[in-house]
Amino acid sequence: MFLETLDLRINDVIIYSKNQFNFHDNFKIIYKNEKIKRPYPINYFEVCNYIKDPSPKNLIVYRLLTNVNDLNAYTTKYGYFIKINDEIELVYFDPVFAIKDLHHLKFNFDPELFRFRIQQIGLTSITRWEKEPNFAEIYSFDLTAVETQTQNDKIFVDAIFAFDETYNDEEYNNTDFSVKSKTNSVIDDTADNGGLNIVKEDSEISKRNLDNFSKPNTPSSNEFQILREEIISLLKQALALPENHTTSNLTNKKEVDIKKDEIHHGNNLLDLFKTSRTLNLDKLQRENIILKLSKS
Repeated sequence: MFLETLDLRINDVIIYSKNQFNFHDNFKIIYKNEKIKRPYPINYFEVCNYIKDPSPKNLIVYRLLTNVNDLNAYTTKYGYFIKINDEIELVYFDPVFAIKDLHHLKFNFDPELFRFRIQQIGLTSITRWEKEPNFAEIYSFDLTAVETQTQNDKIFVDAIFAFDETYNDEEYNNTDFSVKSKTNSVIDDTADNGGLNIVKEDSEISKRNLDNFSKPNTPSSNEFQILREEIISLLKQALALPENHTTSNLTNKKEVDIKKDEIHHGNNLLDLFKTSRTLNLDKLQRENIILKLSKS
């Protein structure tokens, strides 16, 4: 995932993840107006707070489409609900979270016939400072089987700061901000996955079946915020974390002391969205990739 706040002056941040199934070590935050920009650790639950915050932002997350028409998003364990074009949708911060969630989403379907697609979607805020952010979809494309395993959204950070001499991609490793115990940072999901943990592309299925792929059924606009908080609470319990747990005090980090005329306004993610050459969107949007789970 990639998140970039917009026009917050001295408080603009960038958050990215590395597609690792880890609720503490996977996510990093960069304060855009620091004199030396570098990644700091931030946990999954702090990321959730940034996403639901009403401030304007650009966002890259992942969508799950399946050939199950009645797949119930209420049973998600690792997904997150946001509003896209006024519709509630289940998204994932990384492809690995979507793959892991397949073993928790409840539906009646023959595992041998189950097929799915994982899309990377680029979003930007269409509301400002409302109670719940609403996003417009800028682009989407299917990931290959290899990409679901190797996608690392640090590439967007590197593109934005490619010519910024104040950017240092070495991660900040101060012990004050490190996780005291990482034994519970990863949930053991191996017990209930039936061994179906390898993602492969299905080259035999007809592309005419693409119309049969749909998003999971989501809760109503009156329910999704409550359900979202319940899911987060259950995750904290599974990780043996207190309800008010945060990995660090980084989200309360002191404001950067920079004069307004020193603020650097470089590239942002929206510039990358608009540059098809950068992401090669024209090619990717023409490719539909159907995936399956395999034991080997």
